[in-house]
Amino acid sequence: MRQIGIRDDNDDATSGLKVSVPFLLCGLFLAVVWFFLPAEQWFLLFGMMVAYIVPPLGRETIIPVCILWGIPWWLAAFTLAFLDFAGGLFMAWNFPLVLRIPYIGPWVSRFTAAGRTFLDRRPWLERLYFVGLIAFVALPFDGSGSIVGSIVGRMLGMTKTEVLACITTGGIIGSFAIALGIDYVVHLIPPGAGLWVSLALLLLIGIALLVAYRSYSRRPEAGA
Repeated sequence: MRQIGIRDDNDDATSGLKVSVPFLLCGLFLAVVWFFLPAEQWFLLFGMMVAYIVPPLGRETIIPVCILWGIPWWLAAFTLAFLDFAGGLFMAWNFPLVLRIPYIGPWVSRFTAAGRTFLDRRPWLERLYFVGLIAFVALPFDGSGSIVGSIVGRMLGMTKTEVLACITTGGIIGSFAIALGIDYVVHLIPPGAGLWVSLALLLLIGIALLVAYRSYSRRPEAGA
């Protein structure tokens, strides 16, 4: 088992380039997509990107909305997977800086302090640290994603490259799996059902599956 702890990688003197590159990549992505999507869908996609970064919305909510508004399922999936990569890249390069950001830094510090309890409840993350972190990012756990995934990876003693690889892989698996499933369900809905009826149906299905999954995943914790 690897030693658990947040390692100091002497990144305190973070350059402006390391801070700006993840945001520049997101801007470049939006600029490219602008040439392929109508303006209405582009603004919707931009709004969904912002909503994905700001909790509590996740893939299970954002992907159905994008697909029902006409955004191709593969683009919706790739967008969220790309955001996971960009978030993981930012955390890998700027973790000490994140600790100094108001509101976010104290939250990260509190999460780190409670990390031992968090990992005790999910021992498979330590036993299968690489595969476990991929599953943590891919599956809809509470707080899963690039930011928390980066913290968990560093607590497991993984290198920056390993953490980024896990976050990117998990983001791709989770986003494309949900998008494929939603796209399949959308084709089962009668064409005359209407947008809002279809959206309500998909959200109900997503909420039901999410509640059932999280209830099942918490059973070991309740019995501990």
